[in-house]
Amino acid sequence: MDAQTQSNEVRAQLLHLQRMTLPELVEKWQLLFHKEPPQYGEIFMRRRLTHRIQELAYGGLSEVAQRKLNSVNGKIRRTHSGLRLGTVIVRTWRAAKYEVRVCKEGFEWNGQIFHSLSATARAITGINRNGYEFFGIREKRKHD
Repeated sequence: MDAQTQSNEVRAQLLHLQRMTLPELVEKWQLLFHKEPPQYGEIFMRRRLTHRIQELAYGGLSEVAQRKLNSVNGKIRRTHSGLRLGTVIVRTWRAAKYEVRVCKEGFEWNGQIFHSLSATARAITGINRNGYEFFGIREKRKHD
């Protein structure tokens, strides 16, 4: 099969995924992965199936890339706050944009490290505030 024909077939499969119902997505998942899908919903399933169709058509990651990914994969951790290290939280307040980065030590803003999001919000606003509410984070999630 030539590259153009293969590309057209992949495109057609991906377009068809967008019109599938949930039971059809589950059936497609079982066909491509040989197991039951996780309970993450239709959006996740469509994204993962899209990736899998392209992976089967064009090939997956090289061994070198896969080893590199595996070496990094275990190192991605969440902080005690439930937010991933490196996440940037953005808030506009009183016409100024504030960017806070989640780091191993806590939260970094304006070159300073704060041990809580509330302390960061206090530094920005000058008054005691719930940091999760100030930055619009709905709830503090517990992981592991």
